[in-house]
Amino acid sequence: MEKHSFISSIDGLLASSDSLTDRGLAYGHGLFETMRLHLGQLPLSSWHLQRLMRDAAVLGIPVHLSTVEQCINDFQQHLRQQNIDHGVIKLIVTAGTGGRGYKNPATIKARIICVYSELPQFDQQGIHLWHCDYRLPSNPVLSGIKHLNRLDQVMARNEWTDDFYADGLMFDQNNHLVETTSANIFLHSPDQGWITPDLQSAGVSGVMRAVLLDELFPRLDIAVSTVDINAEHLADCDHIFTCNSVRGITPVLGFIQSHNLVTLTIGSEIKMLQSSLADNYPCFK
Repeated sequence: MEKHSFISSIDGLLASSDSLTDRGLAYGHGLFETMRLHLGQLPLSSWHLQRLMRDAAVLGIPVHLSTVEQCINDFQQHLRQQNIDHGVIKLIVTAGTGGRGYKNPATIKARIICVYSELPQFDQQGIHLWHCDYRLPSNPVLSGIKHLNRLDQVMARNEWTDDFYADGLMFDQNNHLVETTSANIFLHSPDQGWITPDLQSAGVSGVMRAVLLDELFPRLDIAVSTVDINAEHLADCDHIFTCNSVRGITPVLGFIQSHNLVTLTIGSEIKMLQSSLADNYPCFK
């Protein structure tokens, strides 16, 4: 009898593709970067690739920077041929084909995937945040990494259907604020100034968060601290904004706390940070 090492079907139809045994699909063994495309360029590409290479090493995925860059350049060339110069490129790097079982194959050949999508609609004038009941698990080894397993965010994001809320606050098992379902978060209070959650145990260390902490806050000489943020911090804050590499800086106009809507104002320093971001990265104007 003839032996077959791999047989599969999709939606009931037999299929033959080694991509169906990809470890990213089977186990979430991979990473992704969501990059803003502006005038045919990727303004934050160096930040994205630096994080990708660092985190790929943690996940045991050997990949060369030059190989990733070549794949991105080839994909951008294809987009230019289609007269596409604005939008979002999602870069996915998986551990490639790995067969059965969790153990890594003897040789990992990374699979590099680029996906284009149009720039989503979003409100830069201000958003409202839901309070998610789902709690992020603690995992210091994987904390900060934008790996492919986003089930925590899927569970949290599907808690609300009202379009009034653009995003949701996510907390850890100790009820410390970590992030939103799709962004990092910064809070301001009269007593503590600007603070952002410590991500040692949970959450994604976003590219825009790094830009703010390493570039924009220091450039504007605005102090910011990384701390564990609890309910008292939320109760005392007067300004909040979220940030990611697609939307940039988004002020928060209100959020749910104890089943009540807390309203906020947009402080002058948020506007200063937005202006500085736009000056340095015009795609966020």
